[in-house]
Amino acid sequence: MTIERQLLNPTHWPSWCAVALLWLLAHLPRRLSYALGAGVGNLFYFFAKDRRHICETNLRLCFPELTEADHRVLVKKTMRNQGVGLMETLRVWFIAPEKLGVEFELLGKEHLEVEEGGPGIIVIGTHFTTLDFCGTLIGLQYPSDSFYRKHRNPVFEFILSRSRARYGEPIHRRNIKRALKCLRDGRRLFYLPDQDYGRKSAEFVPFFGIPAATTIGTSTLARGGRARVVYANQRRLDGGRRYRVEIIPMDNFPSGDPAVDARAINAILEENIRSVPDQYMWVHRRFKTRPVGEAGFYE
Repeated sequence: MTIERQLLNPTHWPSWCAVALLWLLAHLPRRLSYALGAGVGNLFYFFAKDRRHICETNLRLCFPELTEADHRVLVKKTMRNQGVGLMETLRVWFIAPEKLGVEFELLGKEHLEVEEGGPGIIVIGTHFTTLDFCGTLIGLQYPSDSFYRKHRNPVFEFILSRSRARYGEPIHRRNIKRALKCLRDGRRLFYLPDQDYGRKSAEFVPFFGIPAATTIGTSTLARGGRARVVYANQRRLDGGRRYRVEIIPMDNFPSGDPAVDARAINAILEENIRSVPDQYMWVHRRFKTRPVGEAGFYE
């Protein structure tokens, strides 16, 4: 990908210096990168107090059975994994996947196969700290389009676009027509439905027993794109030496009832989280939008 001439303007040199530093960090040996990420995560715990508060609130809501001591341990592990995930993201930005030096096990890969003339596939990804790393490793074998939000910094937008485009077409998050066309053409679309995107186009369905505003976008895309839907169950193993993703088909999806579909996504996500709770991004306000008349959790 050719660098646009305007990006070489001196006004962008500080951004390029930052990119150079990130490039150097990305090329640290894997073990050192993991250790540095864990250290950054420990700093997050002590200094990113707002995010730590969100994490603590989410974990208390979703795991009320844990003792106070268990909660503290889980929060610390979760924040540590945020740092590890950050370093992993840098690595897939700047290093070719075959040179990452990790073992990758992809189970259920037959569910990612697209037959000629057959329906496209929506691959449900979720906000684990392994998201970018595992998404890249999946894309290496099974290229997938994905939605994106344009970065305000043009230099970083260039770097991110180059990274995304290696494994599929980056589609602006508002360009639903383009996503539907890609699915109808029998392509794969990586889609993230597990954050709180507000009240619009959402259903309040249980997530760890708590009503959570859950987008019905997956149902809309599956129906409009005539696509199959699968879930990517992901986890990091052996201190970042191995990664495992299991592709699980979502049967009877869409069901015709968006609330039923949203509930099914939350249920399979919850099962994934319970197996590796500290690897999920609990730093997002998953329960930000509340049913009318119900008080918020994060104040």
